Amino acid sequence: MKCQTNKRIITIDILRGITIFAMILCANIGYYSDLPAWMFHGQTPPPTYEFNPEIPGITWVDLVFPFFLFTMGAAFPLAMRKRLENGTSKWAVTGSLFRRWLTLTIFALVLGNAYQLYASPLPAVAQELFKMALWGVMFMSLVRLPDEKKGQFVNNAGMFLLVAMAVIGVDWFGLKLNRWNSDIIIMILANIAIFGGLIWMFTKDNIRLRWLVLLFIISVKALSSYAPDTLNWAPRFSSIGWFFSWDFMQYLVIAIAGSIVGDKLQAHSRSGEAVTIDGHHLAASGIALAAMLVQLWGLFTRHVLADFGISVAMCIAFVLLTYKRRNIMTWMGYFGFAFMLVGILFDPIDGGITKDHCNLAYMLTTTGMTALTGAFVLALELKWHIKGRGLSGCGQNPMLAYTVTNFFVGPILAMCGIGAWLNSISVGSPFWGIVRGLVYTLLMVAVTCFFTNKKLFWRS
Repeated sequence: MKCQTNKRIITIDILRGITIFAMILCANIGYYSDLPAWMFHGQTPPPTYEFNPEIPGITWVDLVFPFFLFTMGAAFPLAMRKRLENGTSKWAVTGSLFRRWLTLTIFALVLGNAYQLYASPLPAVAQELFKMALWGVMFMSLVRLPDEKKGQFVNNAGMFLLVAMAVIGVDWFGLKLNRWNSDIIIMILANIAIFGGLIWMFTKDNIRLRWLVLLFIISVKALSSYAPDTLNWAPRFSSIGWFFSWDFMQYLVIAIAGSIVGDKLQAHSRSGEAVTIDGHHLAASGIALAAMLVQLWGLFTRHVLADFGISVAMCIAFVLLTYKRRNIMTWMGYFGFAFMLVGILFDPIDGGITKDHCNLAYMLTTTGMTALTGAFVLALELKWHIKGRGLSGCGQNPMLAYTVTNFFVGPILAMCGIGAWLNSISVGSPFWGIVRGLVYTLLMVAVTCFFTNKKLFWRS
């Protein structure tokens, strides 16, 4: 199969779509449905769901954020290299990175303050209608239209209405707007978008230099974890902590690793190289996916030594199946195994892998797990031209997908009474707890894919 240079790299879209699917599912499954602990964040287990950073281990829920960071990094070369090659200056591309940071920062603040609606004294129906109206205004503010002039008018009108809704929210709904109320996930992504993008710009023609930057960031993370006093000289920006923190920068480890994979995928796509995926490759890709899943058992149940041994054996099997059949898929597998195995070794050093507070074991292991999942998806794409339309549709429109449940699907279900009904029947029932999550998630996929198919994408 020859990859077309003028088409999107579907593997990245599918990976991002898997991430969003998992993100919405884990946020909407029944929290009091007697579901097992591995259905929730490792550090917020049932029955209390209280955050406890002393609990080591990860679950599938803890993979959502690193998967998203990895795909964001993988998209850096796809978003910027073509513009540079078409004559756009580095300063113009850098300016676009700052605009992206500003857009995501404002987006994080809007979402974070909108989440405070639950404390409003107004009737529930009025709150739900306000959420839907706010989503419509966000749509206008962020949508990209084929007609650039028309699109700019719609975006400007949306921003004007956004300000108007902020005034309405304060005066009518009693909202107390606060810059510290932000969606922390989007705020971290905003910082990674600009700093990761700048790092890619600086190292776009020198992968070895980017590896050195990656190792430097890993070293700084290690120092901050194991010898924090050595970094006391670093300035503290408490006054701007609402939009920047040094802690945000640690996630560059995952994004920069993703950018290396993105460059490799882009180079392969442009080469037009024919890739043959035979039975050995398919078996190897299955091993890659199985190795990723093994971590969810070994690191959650704390059978770390057994997990490492099994992972090494699976890595050897992967190499034996592919060392005479190397291609882009096998490279991605080697990349994933390398990061994952090193990450597992850091587990005892870090006192156990944890998402919160994020440690090196978590970042390195989940980077490897993402790459291994990508290797599996890429094998299917190359062999059977699988497009994963539902998942890739969400992956192409991530910010719309991220908001549609809380601000569109959820309010509709709430006003129809279906939301309350799903809540009631899911209490104490694992089956209905999962059904609740799937209802919200599948509706998110349907709405997102509708707009994606209409070529209505949100800026992100």
